Amino acid sequence: MSLRRSHILALIIAAIIGAWVLSGQIGNGDAEVVEVDENGEIIEPADTQETASRTPRVRAAIFHAESRNTEVVIRGRTEAVRSVQVRAETSGTIVELPVEKGSTVRKGEVICRLSLNARDARMAEAEALMRQRWLELDAAQKLAARGHRSETQAAASQAAYDAARAQVKQQEIELSHTRILAPFDGVLDARPVEVGDYLQVSQPCATIVDMDPFLVIGQVAETDVDKLQEGTVGIATLVTGETVEGRVRFISTTADAATRTFRVELEVPNPERKLRSGVTAEIKVPSTEVMAHRVPPSILGLDDAGTIGLRILDENNVVHFQRVQILADGPAGVWVTGLPTSAKLITVGQDFVVPGQTVDVTYEDESGTAS
Repeated sequence: MSLRRSHILALIIAAIIGAWVLSGQIGNGDAEVVEVDENGEIIEPADTQETASRTPRVRAAIFHAESRNTEVVIRGRTEAVRSVQVRAETSGTIVELPVEKGSTVRKGEVICRLSLNARDARMAEAEALMRQRWLELDAAQKLAARGHRSETQAAASQAAYDAARAQVKQQEIELSHTRILAPFDGVLDARPVEVGDYLQVSQPCATIVDMDPFLVIGQVAETDVDKLQEGTVGIATLVTGETVEGRVRFISTTADAATRTFRVELEVPNPERKLRSGVTAEIKVPSTEVMAHRVPPSILGLDDAGTIGLRILDENNVVHFQRVQILADGPAGVWVTGLPTSAKLITVGQDFVVPGQTVDVTYEDESGTAS
């Protein structure tokens, strides 16, 4: 009896499985239903159409080129236009130093005075001799006019007088050298001597610095020297925070043998004499005029070679990578060259697309407002 029941149970299970197979539940549960329109064309399912049209979405803006002067940036320092060590032209003991260090001096002002010693006596002797020679010359000329002296004797008297007069001139110059004068208007910047020191010929008495105008000097690379012209207005920013404006007055024609750079001098006014020599400065001199775009720094990227560039769109909204060169940067954006005059640049989503890819675009203006 139990065997008969097991046979019946097995038949029931087999019948259920057969019915399930015949109903198409095994293997056909995921079968697609193909729909055909009235023209016999197959209608794609809705989810297939969405997948096919799912292209990347980005935001872009149209940027227009603007005229901009490129700048040559030069690292340098301030320097006095003239700094001269005033040296003694005769020897003697210093008896007076009328000007203190740091004081302003005028051209021709006495800055060191030396002792006269016997110079005034030699001057008196030379003047006396000159007067004597003058009397002798006068007498010789009168006698020669009467025929009592030969022309040769008269000429000798003239030569003796001229020699005496030259001796007086020499002594006058020697006396003047005891007064060491400022060669130009400026500031007495250094004085290595004191009253009582003995100065030999060519020893320095003081250093005079010409404070107006002033120079900001630097070395420009050989690749940039042709971009500069004398007379161009430049701006120098000092490490102290001061900003001064002047003109390029000199560009060296010979490179420094060690650095292969060229000296450039920017002459700036310094009427109040506030500038000091040796202060670090950065000089910016405009050079050529180029067309450039100002773009947000956030949209800059790198290609596989590590070159800076931007992702740009063509008329078919296909992505391209355009290499650019940075001219300058600031709070308002980065100035770059290398783009077409009007360029469609991806501003949002540029990191999620690759060159050659077609994208859906929402345009915005350059300020970032969606249109």
